[in-house]
Amino acid sequence: MIRRLYIDNYKCLVNFELPLQEATLLLGPNGAGKTSVLDVVFALRRLLSGQVKVTDADAFPSATLTRWQSRKIQTVEMDVLLDSEEIRYRLEIEHRRATGEARIIVERLESGKRPLFVFEKGEVHLYRDDHSEGPVFGADWTESALARVSPRDDNTRLNQFLDSIRKTIVCGLYPAGFRTEASAADAMLRRDANNFAAWYQHLVLERQEKLPELFDALQEVIDGFRSLSMPPVGLDTRALMLAIEEHGQRYELRLDEISDGQRALVALYSLVRLAAGQGYTLFLDEPENYLALAEIQPWLIELVNASGGEVPQAVLCSHHPELIDYLGVDHGLVLRRESSGVTVVRPASELATDGGLRLSDIIARGWE
Repeated sequence: MIRRLYIDNYKCLVNFELPLQEATLLLGPNGAGKTSVLDVVFALRRLLSGQVKVTDADAFPSATLTRWQSRKIQTVEMDVLLDSEEIRYRLEIEHRRATGEARIIVERLESGKRPLFVFEKGEVHLYRDDHSEGPVFGADWTESALARVSPRDDNTRLNQFLDSIRKTIVCGLYPAGFRTEASAADAMLRRDANNFAAWYQHLVLERQEKLPELFDALQEVIDGFRSLSMPPVGLDTRALMLAIEEHGQRYELRLDEISDGQRALVALYSLVRLAAGQGYTLFLDEPENYLALAEIQPWLIELVNASGGEVPQAVLCSHHPELIDYLGVDHGLVLRRESSGVTVVRPASELATDGGLRLSDIIARGWE
């Protein structure tokens, strides 16, 4: 579980600190920085999975620096709770605005303020679980050296941290872009979830026992739904199909033959039911998009009930009254841009009044 994010010199996030719960709702007007928070988490996941260099478009290119500042150092810090122990990760990136070049000057992982991994000035210092010194070697400044550390018996906490970040899903569903066919299983759901079929295929390989629960849930929300399957449709290619039963007839539809809302339901319930118990943390941008009003709260209740248990953590960004009123008072954080352009955060509970108005009504009236 990510307990705290600190972000400095990233778009509108300057000296910005965000506390997170097992379930957190990020609120605020457009342009306040909610999606920027998710962008940072997504970039960290990509970087710590060893998939990108620091200047890649979905990492930390110079275009992400705060425009009204001249500082060249960009900083991200993350506190993660693992087995009741707090692990802190810190990343400092030095940019050259004129050329667009960037390099990592500090990458550090520690527990109890004692090091597990340190990268500074091109040199890696590894430490064992008991914090005793291990090997020292050089590394590439343009990518995460931590992502390249191989698992050993004496660095279990380091690898637990990496595993938790690599199992962080950050996406804003765009069902119209979902691909029906997948040539290979994919363990990492993309930012818009267009590889949902490949991600589903990966989870099914590991979670066959969860399929009946998922199918039962989908039968409640999609008329005539019976099951999902991925039959082969070509050499090394499979297609995600839905079995539907209507008027006594059973037939199959491809994922691209159902509505955007139905695709969103399949994806959202898969995130809760199929990924449950696998350690996945969810950061979802406006997950209620494409859903009918009556479909939002049943899924939301399932997600919140699973948070802190089978789903370690769920962080949602939304403007929707259903989410605001269900989560806002106890789990909401309001992001707001000050006149200086900097984003600040405060608990949504501070907006509540004794007048009997719902939180969504208060926000709609601009009383924040």
